[in-house]
Amino acid sequence: MSAPGSDTSRPPVPVADCATCAELAECRELARAVFDRSAETDTNVLMRQHQRQAHESQAHPGRTRRTFRYVPFTIVQDATAEPEYATRCVSGDEAECGAESGVRGHPADVEEWQRRHTQETRHARYRRTFADYAVMEPLGGFEAGLTVGLEPARVARVRTS
Repeated sequence: MSAPGSDTSRPPVPVADCATCAELAECRELARAVFDRSAETDTNVLMRQHQRQAHESQAHPGRTRRTFRYVPFTIVQDATAEPEYATRCVSGDEAECGAESGVRGHPADVEEWQRRHTQETRHARYRRTFADYAVMEPLGGFEAGLTVGLEPARVARVRTS
């Protein structure tokens, strides 16, 4: 039996003592005999589906199939972290200058560094970088996205006296 996720270019192997697998293997051989590649492929697909449904738990007893609920997310800038700005001088004939502004908290600080560097060196080409922190949030906020169909936990107070 071919394991799920295995190479689908190889045909699945029928499971011993399974009538459905034997029947599908016979259909596949008949399709091969008449050179019907489409029917052969269809039979392979049906055999893989059958093996996943009927034989998966036997072949892999510890593994179960899981279904995940789709929650639409959006990417937003993390409001708790400041973005970072930096620039590096790439001017030079043979090699880049390589002078760097270092990480700054505001683009105006980086622009000021560029102006001063240009005044000192007459260099005019810079590579600017911007980095921020992003957060994945469900559309409608965490409460709307993660608790759909779920009930909140209930707290029961136990009296000890």
